Amino acid sequence: MKLKYLWLVVAVVSGLNFSVTAAQASATYQRTKTTAIKKQTYVATTTKASTYRANGDYRHWTFKPNHALKNYQKTTWTATQKTWITMHGKKVLYYWVHNSKNNATGWLWSGYLKPVQPTQAQLVAQTKTAKHAQQIVTVVQTGATTGTLKLWQKQGTSWKNKLTASSRLGGGGIGQSREGSSKTPIGAYHLSFAFGKAAKVKTGGLSYRQIKATSYWIEDLNDRQYNTWQNRRSANRKNEHLIDYTKAAPYNQYELAVVMDNHGQHNGSGFFIHVRNQWATAGCVAISLSQLRQLVSQLGTHAYVINVQKTAQLKNY
Repeated sequence: MKLKYLWLVVAVVSGLNFSVTAAQASATYQRTKTTAIKKQTYVATTTKASTYRANGDYRHWTFKPNHALKNYQKTTWTATQKTWITMHGKKVLYYWVHNSKNNATGWLWSGYLKPVQPTQAQLVAQTKTAKHAQQIVTVVQTGATTGTLKLWQKQGTSWKNKLTASSRLGGGGIGQSREGSSKTPIGAYHLSFAFGKAAKVKTGGLSYRQIKATSYWIEDLNDRQYNTWQNRRSANRKNEHLIDYTKAAPYNQYELAVVMDNHGQHNGSGFFIHVRNQWATAGCVAISLSQLRQLVSQLGTHAYVINVQKTAQLKNY
């Protein structure tokens, strides 16, 4: 008998969902002070409930249904305020919401709401980089040494995707890089200039340099011109002779490239967006030559790249 009674109690308690039913709408509840919250967009997870209007003070609060959720399928609800209501002896969270369909408003139990994940365009708009950029190239890792590159163009207050390309990354993927680590550096970097084999290349305003026999990228940590482009008659083997990578494919990585300017950040040197081949890079981002030409043709002087392991990390930069 004791065991049967215990199961009955469990069944009753587990059946509570802390939402107001039609029969409970006339009941009186206590609640906390209404407080404003950061706007968050949700979708409703049920069609069998309603939003509610409420009347009364903190100690005597009553509900009245005003909008049946079944009439708002495939729409979103934005929460702007919250309150905690004491129901069944427990404090339950309710949100003040308005609907995207016709701006219907009411109180809704938080258990019926599922957050809407922001799009990548929305995440780009929320980045710190977006405050001073006109173009942002995002590189999101998708595999051990692969990623997806996207070019975003600012248009008013929104960001539009102008190019999408599969990419190869450093042998160590995207992460905290250092000299010789073969990792693509995580974070945001200014795209300072383009360079390549041709005498002239069409850009969106980004400056361009032609590689000469004397062109080197200095990667010797002991060189006072470390991590810069220099023209020299010769340089030691720690430095990169750029013209050596303008040969026939697959050794044409620098037929066209864009500099990811990490100067002074002490996380390695010579990071570029360059021509892709069949191998992982030493830390650069590589896409096909045709797509790189499209990218460079659009890049201006206020362009940045953000390299991340996961899309959600974009908001950190």
